[in-house]
Amino acid sequence: MMNMRGVAWTMALVAAVATAETTPRPQSIAFSWPENDNKKNYDETMDPLTQNIPLDAASSSLRPPPPRVPDVFDIFVGLSTFRDGYRCGYTLFTGFTRATHPDRVYFGVVDQVNPEDVRCLDAYCAFAKEQWPEDECKYKSHIKIDERLADDSRGPTYARHHQQKLVGDQEFCLQLDAHSIFTKKWDEGLVGEWKATNNEMAVLSTYLHHCHDGYILPDGTNNPPDQLPHLCTTIRGGNGCVRTVGASMIQRPKYPQLSALWGAGLSFSKCHAETRVRVDPHTLWMFDGEEFLRASHLWTYGYDMYSPSTAVDVELKKRQEEMGVNRFKLMVGQPFKGLVDTEEWDMYKFGSVRSFSEYLRFSGITFADGKTDEHSCKQLHWVPYEKPAEIESMLPGWHLHRSGHENSPENGQIAEATTTAVTAPNVRQEKPVNFGIEATIEHPERVTYSGSLAFMGFGIVLFGVVVYTNDGMWSRTK
Repeated sequence: MMNMRGVAWTMALVAAVATAETTPRPQSIAFSWPENDNKKNYDETMDPLTQNIPLDAASSSLRPPPPRVPDVFDIFVGLSTFRDGYRCGYTLFTGFTRATHPDRVYFGVVDQVNPEDVRCLDAYCAFAKEQWPEDECKYKSHIKIDERLADDSRGPTYARHHQQKLVGDQEFCLQLDAHSIFTKKWDEGLVGEWKATNNEMAVLSTYLHHCHDGYILPDGTNNPPDQLPHLCTTIRGGNGCVRTVGASMIQRPKYPQLSALWGAGLSFSKCHAETRVRVDPHTLWMFDGEEFLRASHLWTYGYDMYSPSTAVDVELKKRQEEMGVNRFKLMVGQPFKGLVDTEEWDMYKFGSVRSFSEYLRFSGITFADGKTDEHSCKQLHWVPYEKPAEIESMLPGWHLHRSGHENSPENGQIAEATTTAVTAPNVRQEKPVNFGIEATIEHPERVTYSGSLAFMGFGIVLFGVVVYTNDGMWSRTK
């Protein structure tokens, strides 16, 4: 295993004015098939501006509900930590000190410790006392702690289930690993990125990028690269459950990219996603399969995953486990042997807004004998709700089947200029064409002579999160 360092931030949206110039390559994906991880594939068919428009001609006028962002919003940050109090405390510290509005940031921490361990809150208060000596522990009232004995830990899903119970009445919810470092203006940046999906039901989620020197400055300012993680390939783990295969890379993204998969390293959405779609605590010790179940549950409840247009670098039992794995297999309709935990089955079943079978078609995942997953490394398109009543009741005034501006094709496109600009001292540095992963892929230049074209430049929003992990599968493409 190797340690990796990382950071997430929003990319600059850059204007171009030209009379005769090389046309920028479109947003695209470089990916490796699990069956042949030495072969890079480069897909230039990505068109995120139309990804919220259904492919079915009969449904082409339908759109997801547009985002609702109040003028003043707060953010809940959920963390689950295992005997890592010092780094958890520093995560809280950077979250408050580098937020644009720290008074609107709230943390909920499941702190799994043994008696001799440093507590997350104690570590934070030590950092806070040094930063704000006039206060005993500034922002302490914004932190909820659920302390649990580390020896009683039952895996990530059990901890995240209890993490969800700490959510209050905040507007937005962010889930991260508990050993993360925030960068400047992360709160405004994340909300701007989420708003750019033009979808109230959007969940920004991805794995975290491999670390390279210079991606983040000592003061927390970002210097992002050009290739960014996107989840679109899956395999089966040793227990037969679905496992996401690292991350593929999107080249020079300008917009969030619709995805079929969810990653535990970064998840940002409206908090109604956390309160409506609960993490199943009866999948004890589940690692492979956790993210697939989260993605499929979110999708069947009406949510859509998007990879952020951000660069992220990462620095990053037996009987109970069998019963949890068998619960997964029972849920997806696969045969199993042995015991199975069916407690609170109805509470954690799939949603009814969209069907699980439709999710399998959308994601390219199959459980059929003799077949392998098709993967989703291509331009995906939003799938309308089969039963929209639940979403319509949650969002008063919005209706899926209603003529007018709200469901017009123009309103369904990804927002190009809706994100409020945030001034930042440093901007994204341009890299040569053969920078990073692109050095392994040939790109023919395409020249256009289209006359004088002028496009408005977009505001630059920079935010980031540095995450540390020991899981080498988290970032497979370098």
